[in-house]
Amino acid sequence: MRCSREVLLVNVLAPARRVLVRTPSWLGDFVACEPVLRALHELWSAHGVADRLTFAGPAPFLALLDGAFDGVHRVAVARGADPELRAWRGHDVALLLDGSWRSSWAAFRAGIPERVGWAGGARAPLLTLAPTPSLERGATPLGRGIHGRAPRRLPRPFGATCVELAALAGLTVRDRAPRFAAQADAKRRVAERLRAQGFDPSQPFILVNAGARAGSSKAADPEVLARVARALGLPVVIACAPGEEANARATRAALEFRDSCRPIPRVLLLDDPPASLAELVAAIDLSTVCTTADSGPRHVAQALGKRTIVLCGPTDPRHTAEHGARITVLWSAVDCGPCHREMCPRTGAEERLCMRSIDVSALEAEEDRVAVG
Repeated sequence: MRCSREVLLVNVLAPARRVLVRTPSWLGDFVACEPVLRALHELWSAHGVADRLTFAGPAPFLALLDGAFDGVHRVAVARGADPELRAWRGHDVALLLDGSWRSSWAAFRAGIPERVGWAGGARAPLLTLAPTPSLERGATPLGRGIHGRAPRRLPRPFGATCVELAALAGLTVRDRAPRFAAQADAKRRVAERLRAQGFDPSQPFILVNAGARAGSSKAADPEVLARVARALGLPVVIACAPGEEANARATRAALEFRDSCRPIPRVLLLDDPPASLAELVAAIDLSTVCTTADSGPRHVAQALGKRTIVLCGPTDPRHTAEHGARITVLWSAVDCGPCHREMCPRTGAEERLCMRSIDVSALEAEEDRVAVG
């Protein structure tokens, strides 16, 4: 990597300074950056100056930190909106983990003297420390389908890039694994919802995250989710976010199809109302194993230490190949991917083939592993 200055700044992140951290606006990335937030808080707290830290990001994500990070100021930033500059002013350093031009511009306009972030997207002129990410040579990635139109960033886990950016600014992150805790009141609400459907939440079950934006190529296919659940042979709880009920209900229909040679012991659906973000975290925490597409809930499950079955379609597994001791990644090699496109350009039998053709036979022995934890 290269830096916009010939000499890297040392100890930009020092406890004597007031630091604003702009967290990512995507759930998975927010979870992945937690080790940096924790390292900052531990160091600042050790010096008795935790109140010199500010975390700025989406309010629902910041709420997941309730009960932790005592003393830290929190500033909500709505997705796609300009930050409130008054809340940003007065800081000595802005650590920009979201990688957006908007945040870099806000930190510049707020008069924050040191602005740290990865170069790219015309951000570098606004930053005082702007290392350049390593790029691929532009060839087809080994065993990974197609290459992009131009050399892409080297596929790296997002959490690793956050740790490296912090290190360039003088912060050492010793524990690089994200850690989260479900909120007690959210776990109580989820448990009550499950009991209302006649299910004991203390019993083993699979949490199937079947949420999907309409038309998204990254959504897990209901039939594949059903095959995964049948391979594990446990009761199933299906969760989704508001506006994502259609895929969740299609997954329930696939699971309840009576001609299956291996029916599911029990299928429950949390769609009326859909689970809030805090309730989704709680449901994952209550579960024995979580099954999901390569999306935000996958990272939540990892941070909670859960066994996780991840379905990768248009996303490159190398971008999340970190902390995988309890992770099983399933993906299908296709000639058009990983494309990272939100909408699949193919039609007919070829549409979303990367997701629909995932083979779950590797999970045949998974039931025993789930049983022993």
